[in-house]
Amino acid sequence: MTGFEHMVTIQQWGLLLSLVSTSVFAEEGITTGTFPVSHRNVVTLSVPLQGLDSQVALEGEHVLGERVSVGLGVSATWVNTRLRVSPRWSDPVDGWNNTHLELGLAPAMRFYLTGTAPRGLWVSPRVEVGYGMGSTTFVGADKNDTRFINTESDAWFLGAMGVVGYSVVLEPGFTLQGGVGLGARRNVSSTGQPMGASDGSITVVDYRDTRWTFAERLVLNVGWAF
Repeated sequence: MTGFEHMVTIQQWGLLLSLVSTSVFAEEGITTGTFPVSHRNVVTLSVPLQGLDSQVALEGEHVLGERVSVGLGVSATWVNTRLRVSPRWSDPVDGWNNTHLELGLAPAMRFYLTGTAPRGLWVSPRVEVGYGMGSTTFVGADKNDTRFINTESDAWFLGAMGVVGYSVVLEPGFTLQGGVGLGARRNVSSTGQPMGASDGSITVVDYRDTRWTFAERLVLNVGWAF
């Protein structure tokens, strides 16, 4: 082998090693760099707290940068209460059934004060909007007794809340989030109340109630980051 051929071989091996090392460092930067591309999305399910065992909330989070993410929560609340009177002679009805269904959406942003999204301490402004419907059905009531006519109601709400929390992501992706929140909420409800007239007919009167309430929240979510 001549000196020229030896030099060409060394240059070829040097170029090959350079390309391999560049590829390795590039892949390493994607997974271990300051911006964790491998964990840009998080999906979590709420753990019921404060006795809200009938509510289920699913939340998704998408990382926009090292300190910012956006999210959307979807919640559903279902309550079905059955009450019965015993013995029967103590009340003019056998009992009643109450049902309530509520669906809600909660868009939000998160600003990470420590760590790198989706890990660390964060603050989150969020908006909450939803709609609910309910009914009360009496069992064993006299149909002519206006005190025990079945009623229906519906309601919607709109509110805003600030939440402070902390997120932990364990490899390969198990996520645990906890936080506390405080906000205000506007509730508008409408209930159809039956009223008996002097001629024995029954008229349903719509009662509307509007009010502002303060809301507090404890957050505990478990899920997966990917």
